[in-house]
Amino acid sequence: MRAPRERSRGFTLVELMVALAVFAVMSAMAYGGLSSVIEARTQIDRALARMQDLQMTVHRLQSDLGQVAARRVRDEFGDLRPAIAAEPSVGLVFTRFGWRNPLDEPRSHLQRVRYRLDEEGNLVRSHWRVLDRAQDSAPVETVLLENVERVEWRFLDGEREWQDQWPPLAFGGSASGLLQEDGTGEDEGDDQDGATPQQEIRLPVAVELRLTTEEYGEIRQLFAIAGAQR
Repeated sequence: MRAPRERSRGFTLVELMVALAVFAVMSAMAYGGLSSVIEARTQIDRALARMQDLQMTVHRLQSDLGQVAARRVRDEFGDLRPAIAAEPSVGLVFTRFGWRNPLDEPRSHLQRVRYRLDEEGNLVRSHWRVLDRAQDSAPVETVLLENVERVEWRFLDGEREWQDQWPPLAFGGSASGLLQEDGTGEDEGDDQDGATPQQEIRLPVAVELRLTTEEYGEIRQLFAIAGAQR
């Protein structure tokens, strides 16, 4: 006589529903934790990218201001501009050495550079392909840093006094950054550095940048001018 087989027993509907509920709760908790980790990683990556942009901006400024040249230029209107000048509506403009020329193009190794804050709150670096510009000389612009609230410049002169504009009025500068003429009405001719015999080219000893952003507040950076007379 064969022994009766034991009946196989499965999950009841109640047990299956409880298991599904527990699985749903655990999945929701795991998804919430994973979402928090991903969001934190995104914020960290964004902060690192922002810091990298700021560091690259400071490095670019150090490279440019560390090679300032005492070379005046003519703008598109033929007006004489200082070797370095700060104008509220234009920004910081100066001439620098060391414009690399790997393709050996027929151009100067000097470069006219401008840093300005545009209407969108971007710190923009511009440069011109020529020193003495014509009416159609357009700058080449590169956005260095976004979401900038304010940019201010100060200049340390040879007397160790801080100036809010450059050239100072005492050096023959003006509010517009144009050089004041000597009153003779004649052009004595520029030398190879763009200076006239009646006007001495002056460079600041140092330039201070005050840059304000929402994340970091006000940032101050001091840049030494190598070619300045101390």
